[in-house]
Amino acid sequence: MEGVTLLFVVLAFAVLGSVIGLATGLLPGVHVNNVALVIIAASPALLGPLAAITDDAVLLLGAFLAAASVAHGMAALLPAVFLGAPDSDTALSVLPGHRLLARGRGHEAVLLGARGAFLGSLLALLLVLPFRLLLGEPVAAYAKLRPLMPLLLLLLIALLLATEGRRRDGTGAGGKRAWALALLLASGVLGWTVLRPGFLPRGGAPLSIGAESLVLFPLFVGLFGLPTLLMSMRTRGRLPPQEIGPPDPLPAWRRTRGLLSGTFAGASVSWIPGLGGTNATVVAQLLAGGEPKEDTDADREFLFAAGAAGAATTTFTLVALFVILRARSGVAAALDGLADGVPPWSPAGYVPPLLAAVLLALLVSAAVSYAATVRLARPFAVLAGRVRYGRLARGIAGALTVAVFLLSGPPGLLVLGTAAALGLVPPLVGVRRVHLMGCLVIPLLVSTW
Repeated sequence: MEGVTLLFVVLAFAVLGSVIGLATGLLPGVHVNNVALVIIAASPALLGPLAAITDDAVLLLGAFLAAASVAHGMAALLPAVFLGAPDSDTALSVLPGHRLLARGRGHEAVLLGARGAFLGSLLALLLVLPFRLLLGEPVAAYAKLRPLMPLLLLLLIALLLATEGRRRDGTGAGGKRAWALALLLASGVLGWTVLRPGFLPRGGAPLSIGAESLVLFPLFVGLFGLPTLLMSMRTRGRLPPQEIGPPDPLPAWRRTRGLLSGTFAGASVSWIPGLGGTNATVVAQLLAGGEPKEDTDADREFLFAAGAAGAATTTFTLVALFVILRARSGVAAALDGLADGVPPWSPAGYVPPLLAAVLLALLVSAAVSYAATVRLARPFAVLAGRVRYGRLARGIAGALTVAVFLLSGPPGLLVLGTAAALGLVPPLVGVRRVHLMGCLVIPLLVSTW
């Protein structure tokens, strides 16, 4: 196949991957990792026909998966903001998004997150070569820092606790830090318990698809989504009419800080096993001055930075596969399996064709997904402004509970209930929900120690 024809075919698969990723992002409980599992399982049947198109059919599937991962992250902003149904990458966006939704600015919340993701993707792509030179030769930062991974995780935990409960007069921090530590450890125990292989038995749910990552759905809905809905059920009135239109421009310094902190955070966690977009959001939050509370501009900057962090993590995780030859996400693992081991990006001046197809797909998907998410935000906002929010919250909470049962059975309901009980504590005692990310950080720390 000639180069130009192959380019158009890769672009077509990138657009197709974007469509599939948008669909999975809109469906709570369905993650792009599930798509990656399906592609791996169906690869023997797919690679044969694709081989008639090109000698390197993995290029097409690699472009498809890379595009799907970007699109999923952008589309997932819609259920996170309007339905309180986060996935593992949008969990921390729920509360700031909900606050803007309650002010009639849910449409703006989605647009800010999507714009941050789009710009974060572009900046991450510009930084791919420096990232390669830093992690690989000549700096070889990955080889030098790999033995220090447990210490880096402990440093992240220490920073989270140290920045909790800060007051200008220096008072009131001790009790909040004690609560924060308790929540970090409790969520860590919960995560360590439910994330072990086999926790969700195969065939134990009406619609079980046998994916180990499915347990993240009840875990994150319980920790971050359901508590917000439960506290909103007492609301008798309607949400204010949602403002439809472009977001108010953030001050230039907030835009710059949000973009840089999100992109840098994505680069900083992408090579560490088990960390993803939400962990990058935690780092971005620390870099941008902590979790916002009742500050509209800070909420808006947070959503912008969270979008950039998620998109940058997706990009750098895929690039890291070619640099350190380690898969740090489900999509990266699927790509590695399809290629039977990806070619290393060495020397730095030679970009492997598979990586080139992935980078092109990331760029295409960022543009397609941003346009689609902006268009889809309007009907979501119109619907949200026409119903009584207390009734809507009850309906969404009920629907999410049913979805958890259908997808993960009684064990999923147990995880949902336990996680929701933990998720109600932070707003009641006045600490940040970010400490509930111990559900991922603590198991990872135990496994790397």
